Amino acid sequence: MNQDLLLNSFKSPASIIFRGNAWTFLDVQYLDISNQQFVFGKLSKYAPEGEVEVVDVNTHSKKTQAEPNLLVASSPFVYIPNHSGLCFLRVPNIIEEHTFIRRFCEIIERTNHDFFVECDVDLVSDLKKFYAKLSSLDKVFRIQAHVSPPNPLFGPLWESLKQYLDKRNTDHLHIVEDAPEGESLNTSLKDLVLSATSELSDRQYTDPENVPIGDAAILMAADGYGKGKVKGSKEGNLVVISTSETSLSFTFDKTPDPHKLFQKALKIFEKVKEDRHMEHGE
Repeated sequence: MNQDLLLNSFKSPASIIFRGNAWTFLDVQYLDISNQQFVFGKLSKYAPEGEVEVVDVNTHSKKTQAEPNLLVASSPFVYIPNHSGLCFLRVPNIIEEHTFIRRFCEIIERTNHDFFVECDVDLVSDLKKFYAKLSSLDKVFRIQAHVSPPNPLFGPLWESLKQYLDKRNTDHLHIVEDAPEGESLNTSLKDLVLSATSELSDRQYTDPENVPIGDAAILMAADGYGKGKVKGSKEGNLVVISTSETSLSFTFDKTPDPHKLFQKALKIFEKVKEDRHMEHGE
């Protein structure tokens, strides 16, 4: 999906039905600050045939009455085209991370009549949280990733993988590496993630040409361009670590000012780009 198609999809979004409730985008605004454009809106869940309880003052009792299109919950979001970045509010038990992503993508695809349109949202990992989980593993049995190369950005640790995918004209790559039973994969993933979490601005990365393809795919997924899983063991117990389980998050007002939310999100995306030495390709 290209940028223009996505931006146009917010203007007249479709409503989708899931388990009796409807979902759509509400209160969409196209805004800008200092020539930085962004979209603010709310992913909203509502009940087409809603009901509410009211008080009957004559009988001193409560009764139920119909309330069409009753709003259930809303998750404010900002989309920043320059970063292809999406920031949204998690509503506990109603609009969790994966629920937001599924409904967001379904609305975009339905708005475009599901005609040769595929929408994907991948979470950006907090590498320090990811490393903390990885470093606890005694062995790594499996590395699994599904990635889509970004254009034009790339990260130094997976630059060679992006170049390979570009050369092959590949839009998606799915890779699974399994070690022989009872053994561990020969992976440098822990050290690579540790180097990426270094706070030294002049740090030197491992030569990207020497980063194994499986490790590079996990790192690409961790930077928000796919999904990755690492399966291993800790003290004899099976452990599965997903890049989506260590997503970047922050606290913010539940009813945010669009401009303030944009400024907070922009600061985070810029920091990710700087900390991970994301660069533009040719």
